[in-house]
Amino acid sequence: MRLLVWNDGRVIEASEFRLPSAYVLERIHTLGHRAYNLPRHIMLMRESSAQMFGFMSLCRVEDADRIITKLLEASRVSPRLSCSVVMRLDYQGHLSFEVETPSFYSGCSLRAKRPIGAVLPAVAPDTQFQTSVTVAYDAMCDSRVAGYGDIAIWTDSRDEVISIPWRPIFTVFHNRVYTPCEYSTVEYVVATEAIAKAGFELIIHPIPLSALRRMEEVFVADVMGITSLLAVENQRLLFMVATQVAAKMEPKL
Repeated sequence: MRLLVWNDGRVIEASEFRLPSAYVLERIHTLGHRAYNLPRHIMLMRESSAQMFGFMSLCRVEDADRIITKLLEASRVSPRLSCSVVMRLDYQGHLSFEVETPSFYSGCSLRAKRPIGAVLPAVAPDTQFQTSVTVAYDAMCDSRVAGYGDIAIWTDSRDEVISIPWRPIFTVFHNRVYTPCEYSTVEYVVATEAIAKAGFELIIHPIPLSALRRMEEVFVADVMGITSLLAVENQRLLFMVATQVAAKMEPKL
């Protein structure tokens, strides 16, 4: 298997690809060499590039679909495995698609590894899309909790949980699912559709830190599936609702 990048019409090895200094991105779930939720990803890319750079991405859905399919085939990614493809547009208008390492799963799933969450004061993102800046800030926050946690749970100056548009957080108490905010991102839409299909009520409401410490489950969603937390600080958590939600997430083989 070769991880490849399509960069403005030229296919190169991922190891040779150099990230631009400023970009917007969408991470796309692929399975069976098919890109899922592509029209919404393209729409969000157009909105984010217009807001970030003052110009709109001209990439069409059919062109992106063709590029992604051929890139996955050339990378020899098994069609039975889920694989994320990152679509980026930089400040000069250069478009790229990068094949990331395939997962072990055939479709959206509940990840086997359950990380420990650690509370971290942070600043809420002021955009609903990912950029080179948010990628660096995400990594910095997670690195700051290394040693006493695996993943940072952001809290604001009011000690309320911050949800991240591309990694929304959900909590469970008495079979009800809570999240602080709603978004138009693919990650949020896919997760909330699965919550409804699994038969759970979703409540949009601020989550104070004091309430977080009483929750029965905490999980975060991304475009590839669900990550259920093993614990937040010293509180052990369950994963029954997260399992049912992950089972309803699309795509599946």
